[in-house]
Amino acid sequence: MVTGGPLRPGGVALTAEIMDICRPGRGSAVLDVGCGPGHTLALLASKYKLRPTGLDPSASMLARAATRAPGARLLQGRATAIPCGQLSFEMVIAECVLSLTGDIEMSLGEMYTVLRPGGVLVVTDIYKKRSEISADLPDINSCISHARPLTDIEKGVAAAGFKEYRLFDRSELLRQLAGQIIFDYGSLEKFWQLFMAEEAARRTCCAVTAAPLGYYVLIAEKGAPYG
Repeated sequence: MVTGGPLRPGGVALTAEIMDICRPGRGSAVLDVGCGPGHTLALLASKYKLRPTGLDPSASMLARAATRAPGARLLQGRATAIPCGQLSFEMVIAECVLSLTGDIEMSLGEMYTVLRPGGVLVVTDIYKKRSEISADLPDINSCISHARPLTDIEKGVAAAGFKEYRLFDRSELLRQLAGQIIFDYGSLEKFWQLFMAEEAARRTCCAVTAAPLGYYVLIAEKGAPYG
C-alpha cells in the first residue's frame, strides 16, 4: 500500500539517492525539517550513521518519530522559526514541506542560518508548471494547494544567501505516486476522500488536472564566509 511509507514522491528511496549524491560525512549533524513520523530520521541514522534532529509542529508526529527513530533528537517548532542556534548543522533536509511553511523566503533564511559554512540544503517539493493557473482547490493544507512556480523557489534560495545550487526535475516520481495511488484505491478521487468530503475530493482532482504540477529536487551549498 502507498501509505506504508512516507506519502511523498520517491519516498525514502529518493532520500537515499540524494544522500548518495551529497555523501555527508559519518556523524554529521542533520536537521530534517517537517520530519513527520520519522521515516527519513530512521534512514539517516541507520544507513548513513548521521546524527539526525527532527523538527515538526505536530506533537503526535514527533511521538511517532520517537518510536521509529529512537536515537534522533526531536524538536517541536516550525521552519519559519527554527529553535536551534546558528551554524548547528552540516545538512538541512526539507522533503515535501517547504510549500507548507507559509513563508518560503523566511523558512529558507532560517535554514541558511542554522547551516554551517559548506553545509548542504536539500529541498524536494511539488511545483506549479504554469504560474498563471489559479486552481480551484478546497481549503486543505497540502503541498498541492500551496505549490509555487520554480522561479519563486530559485528566488527564495538566492535571497537566503545560497550561491551555488543544483535543480533536478523529478516529475516522473509524481506520476509514479499517482499511479500507485490509483492502483491501491481505484482512483485519485477515492484517495482524496480519505481526507475530505466527496465534493471537495472531486474539486481537488479537477483542479490538479487544470494546473499541471511537477516535482523538483534542489541541492544548495552554503558558501564559506569571505576573508
